[in-house]
Amino acid sequence: MKNPCGTARANILEKSIVNDIPVFFGTGVNPANSPAQFFVAWGKGVLNGGLIPTYNSDSDKEGFLWFIDEEEAEDKYSYLQRIFSKEM
Repeated sequence: MKNPCGTARANILEKSIVNDIPVFFGTGVNPANSPAQFFVAWGKGVLNGGLIPTYNSDSDKEGFLWFIDEEEAEDKYSYLQRIFSKEM
């Protein structure tokens, strides 16, 4: 099965659910002109059929961000877990 334009196959490395909000950390192949390999995604339905959009989108309850640096992506994943745990 081919990936639709603007998406990449998501390889989930970590997943958590915080106050009913799924948070994902993973890898994927972003477009050839981008060195980004790591992503953080959050919200219901953001990984449609195991695919993640190859662009950044950031809102309170749903988003996906790409990172070049693995440590920076892990930091964002941890940050989102802390923020969502404080929202009740």
